[in-house]
Amino acid sequence: MKFAQTGALAVTLAMIAGMAVSAPLKLQPANPQPSPKAGLNVKYAWEGNPPRKIQNLSKVEFLLKKAEPGPPLIGLDYRDTNEGDPVLTYNQAFNVAAEVTGYIKFDSPGIYELETWSNDGIDAWVGGQQIGYVNGRQGCEANQRTEVEVPKAGWYPLNIKYFQKYGTSCLMMKWGKQGERFTWTPNNVFGR
Repeated sequence: MKFAQTGALAVTLAMIAGMAVSAPLKLQPANPQPSPKAGLNVKYAWEGNPPRKIQNLSKVEFLLKKAEPGPPLIGLDYRDTNEGDPVLTYNQAFNVAAEVTGYIKFDSPGIYELETWSNDGIDAWVGGQQIGYVNGRQGCEANQRTEVEVPKAGWYPLNIKYFQKYGTSCLMMKWGKQGERFTWTPNNVFGR
């Protein structure tokens, strides 16, 4: 009998721990609330032509120390390119590191799902919470989908570190409020 009670207690504790782990990440709004211009700021660093390679986010951190501002992004709608096309708004196609900063606006509070897409690596944060992470190379594909809690309508800080090594490139985001359609995030909700 004692064994059955211990087992039931272990199952109950595991369920509680699982619920705590799966709780939405609570975002922190920008304070004070900004009045941003459309788009997102971006800084770029270039590793150079092959055989030089950006393999991971550690290299991105190192390269971004010498990054320079580039033309602003329209949002996060940079679909998969053809091989050799420039990365985002930069003039190079390979070995590009970027740091994207600005804000994302949520029109109402609630639970949302956010999903980044990247080719190659990404470390994405919104409202102080990590919403996307890939520390290596991949094709243009979805990263993890993250459930977040938006406590109030308004602007939330956004920071993305990203790299593209070889081949094609992409950087995109999807979103959806709980109970509503999950879609590509429109460019007009981003500000810099």
